Amino acid sequence: MFIPDRAILLAAGSGGRLLPDTADRPKALLTVGSETILEFQERALRAAGIQKIAVVTGHGSDRVREALGDRVEYLHNERYRETNSLYSLWVASEFGRPGCLIFNSDVLFHPLLLARLLESESPEALLVDFRDNLGEEEMKVIARDGWVAEISKNIDPRRAEGENLGILKAGPRGAADMFDVAGEFARKGEWNLWVPHAVEALIGRRPFQTISTGGLPWIEIDYRHDLERARRDVYPLVSEALNAVEQG
Repeated sequence: MFIPDRAILLAAGSGGRLLPDTADRPKALLTVGSETILEFQERALRAAGIQKIAVVTGHGSDRVREALGDRVEYLHNERYRETNSLYSLWVASEFGRPGCLIFNSDVLFHPLLLARLLESESPEALLVDFRDNLGEEEMKVIARDGWVAEISKNIDPRRAEGENLGILKAGPRGAADMFDVAGEFARKGEWNLWVPHAVEALIGRRPFQTISTGGLPWIEIDYRHDLERARRDVYPLVSEALNAVEQG
């Protein structure tokens, strides 16, 4: 078992599908209750014992720094307008090489999901919501005996078994492999790629364990209807659970 001491939060994107709310801030700074998505993620990480946190900024970087102050480290993706999350991950290579958690910064999640990921047997693991009502938009996963066999948005939804949450763990060797893959893509000018493209590239070389959500609540916030559901249905549940963890 590998338990990292650090996490990377990927918060460089513009969140264009949530305009005008994201005109001057990344969607990670949208409020979902008494706090922003990013503040919830930071709080969940602290409660899980993760004290070293780096945020990769881009759009609205000044607003992120105002929100989190000196509680975290900052890395800046200067090409955020023309790149995607895999390039942002490459920006964080030096910070993450000892092994780390990697988060899309638009996800709310039950704190038990983070605990399950940290306690996974494999140093490389990712959270998956196993279900059958998947569409074209989701980052889909096919597993074999508890390990990622395929991961892509292009998987036929009829074949897919679950959705990737955008939260994963990588040990030192796995993190090094992921950063190397991200660097290879970046140097080739293939910038519009997501972190799961690195996982996909490593299938057969580096096994990633699939950790099921088991029905616990979570949500990725891409659209207005996601934000409304997050505020109405998901945040009250996950925040209450996190409060209980913080209170011991």
